[in-house]
Amino acid sequence: MSNHKVFPGDRGKRLAIFVPTLIPVLLIAACGGTSNPNATTSGVQNRAFVSNMYSGNLQIVNTQNDTTGFTAETTNSAGQVVPGQPVTIIVSTSVTFEAIGPNRAQTVVYNPTSKTLYVVTNSSETLSHTLPLVAGASMALFSPDSGTVYVPEPSAVLTTGATPGAVQAWDSNGGNTANYPVTAANSVAISPNGQFLLVFSNNSDSVVVVDTTASPVTYTTIPGFARPVNAFFTSNSNTTAYVINCGPECGSSGPASVAELDISSHSIVKTVPVGGASVGFLNGTTLYVAGSPVPPGTTSTYDAVNIGNMTRITANSVAIGDGFHTTMALSQNNKLYIGANSCLNTTTGCLSVVDVTSNTADPPLPPRGAITSLLSISNRNVMYTVEGGVLHIYDTTNNTLQPTQIIFTGALYGIVQVDPVP
Repeated sequence: MSNHKVFPGDRGKRLAIFVPTLIPVLLIAACGGTSNPNATTSGVQNRAFVSNMYSGNLQIVNTQNDTTGFTAETTNSAGQVVPGQPVTIIVSTSVTFEAIGPNRAQTVVYNPTSKTLYVVTNSSETLSHTLPLVAGASMALFSPDSGTVYVPEPSAVLTTGATPGAVQAWDSNGGNTANYPVTAANSVAISPNGQFLLVFSNNSDSVVVVDTTASPVTYTTIPGFARPVNAFFTSNSNTTAYVINCGPECGSSGPASVAELDISSHSIVKTVPVGGASVGFLNGTTLYVAGSPVPPGTTSTYDAVNIGNMTRITANSVAIGDGFHTTMALSQNNKLYIGANSCLNTTTGCLSVVDVTSNTADPPLPPRGAITSLLSISNRNVMYTVEGGVLHIYDTTNNTLQPTQIIFTGALYGIVQVDPVP
C-alpha cells in the first residue's frame, strides 16, 4: 500500500512521540498532490523549498494547501503497483541552510560537508551551478538586486599566512567576483542600495563597514558595540543601520542592546538596552529582539524597540523559552514565533510565541527539538517550522499543530518561500 498520506485529526498526537533531535526521521513523505503542469516542473504552485539533510534534496511544498507534487504511479515487471514519489530537486549529499534572492529567481543551499553552495534555478527547479567556498559558512545573503551572493566564512584564508576570515562575493552565474578579508567574519547585513556591507565577527565588539562601490574598496572598523551579530535597515535609508548587540550571551562585557549606527559619520548615535538580543526582526519601525541574559539559567527574554525614536516599547523584558535564539517569523495575526537552535527541551520546547499586539508571551509549547527555520505563510494563520528535523505546521490562532501535516523521510533543516503569495 502507499505510505504517502496526509494525517488528519490526531496528527498532533502522532508527532508528539517523535524524538525531537536533528537525526534522520524514518518516515515516508506524505501528502496529497496538487496539479498545475503549466506552472512549474513539479506542478506545484505557491512553492516553498525545504532542505533535507538526510537525502540532500529540496522538498517542494504548496504552502497554500499543504500538499506536494508526486511522480506518476507505475507498474513494475511483476505487475506490482509502484506509488508515485514526492517530486524533489536533487542537490547534493547533504544540505542545510538556504537563502533566496529578492527577485525569487534563484535559491542557494549549503552543503556543510563539501563547504559548497549550490545554486538552484527556481523556475525550472534544476541545479544551475556550484559555488565552492574557501571555508565553512553558516549563512549567505543576496544583494538587494539579486545579482550577488555574499558568504561570510570565519576560517577562510585567502592568502598564505593571512589572518582567517573573509566574505566571498559571487555573481548569479557562479563567478567569484570579490573577496573581502575581515577577521573571523561570521555574519553580514547590507544596505538597501547594496553599497554598504556590514560585517560582524566572532568575539568582536566592532562592526566592519565595507563600501563595495568604492575604488578601491574601503574598510572602516567601528568600535563601541557589544558582540554585534546583525543589523537592519529601513527602506528609505542607506546610511542608518540598527545593530543588535548580543552582549554577555555572546561573550561581551557590555549589555545586550539595539544601537543606531550612522554609517556616514562612522558613529553610534544612540543605544537602547534590552534583556537579550541574539536575533531580531524588523516590522516597520518596530524592531523585535530576543536573547538570553547571563548568568546561565537566567530567563530568556523578548523586547520591542521603536527605532523611529529609539525608545523601548516593552517597559519590562518579556520572559520566553530558554536556549540560543537564532530565528524569528511574524504571523498574519501578529504572533511572533521565536526559535532557538538549542534549549533544554525537557518540559518546554525551543519554540516561543509572543503576541506583539499586547507584547505578552503565549503559554510555553511542548518540547519538539531545535528550531532551524521558520516561515510565516501569507494569507493564512499558519506557521511552518522545522523543529527537531521535522516540518511542523502550526495554527497560529492557538499555537497548536493543525490537523493536516506533511511528513518527509529524512531530517529537514531550512525552508524558504519561492513563489510570493499576494
